Amino acid sequence: MGQLSYSQQVYPVDSGQLSVQTRALDGAEQVLHFLHGNGFAVRTYSALLESLAEQSGMILQDAAGHGLSPAGEDFVGWEASSKRFQSVLEQLVQPQWRSLVGVGHSFGGCMTLLMSIRNPQLFEQTVLLDPALYPEEMIEQLMHANEQEKRQQSMLVRQTERRRTTWPSMQDACEQLRGRGTFVGWEERCLEDYVNFSTYETQTGERHLCCPPWLEAAVFGSAPEMLWRDIPKLKTPTYIVWGTQTLDVFQQSYQRIRQEGSDIRFVEVRGGHCFMMQYPTQSARLVRALIDQNVDEIRALQHSGFVINFDD
Repeated sequence: MGQLSYSQQVYPVDSGQLSVQTRALDGAEQVLHFLHGNGFAVRTYSALLESLAEQSGMILQDAAGHGLSPAGEDFVGWEASSKRFQSVLEQLVQPQWRSLVGVGHSFGGCMTLLMSIRNPQLFEQTVLLDPALYPEEMIEQLMHANEQEKRQQSMLVRQTERRRTTWPSMQDACEQLRGRGTFVGWEERCLEDYVNFSTYETQTGERHLCCPPWLEAAVFGSAPEMLWRDIPKLKTPTYIVWGTQTLDVFQQSYQRIRQEGSDIRFVEVRGGHCFMMQYPTQSARLVRALIDQNVDEIRALQHSGFVINFDD
């Protein structure tokens, strides 16, 4: 699990701290910056990231309450979170890098999008994996809802607040989570990496969630207020890769972006919202092919049945 070694450091940010893990930055020509989904520490994605790291330097950031990043007392919001990530990344950028590529899943995909809108020169290109883009009407409802109304409106908030937080051991956690809810169809390696990196060992030897449910629920129960005003400002070449069985609310948003004539290109793949945990090897091949603009590799993945549709 997590065979690659990374250098880890905690960086101060506005009203908090973020843990950052880096690999092979010195002398790199191309660097990938990766951000994770809500509730998943960034090293949960190790199976995906290992293949990508073969050709690129890596920068992995953990949001507040994930991995080794302190949770703080409150969720600072989507916009402020993206500014935190951006402030750390801009400290790390080196002039000799030929390109910096932004990759992110779910919450991390939206964070990457907001960063590239705010600074069009930051990334050469971005690949957003099933980014958490709520429909505009849903964002408006969440903005004006109290906590009880958010529970009523959002299945994700309700599920998160009921989430189990502690297991007797790593083995027990894997057994209890395997094939359930979010973890349906996950490769065993990815499930083990989740337990290894998204939980920590207590003094009594139990495994406890790194991300407290109140924080995860606060993320699900909010959204970037100006998302739909800002999307048309995007200048960075961007792919959205989405699982054909992902949440309906995300599919609605992707459909709207396509209908409005955005330059964002889309790739539909087999699997759900966490398709990169269900098919990490194929997902890594696809991300690399998109970065390298390797159409032959994308077509090979389509022939194999992983890629369903893509904008060439």
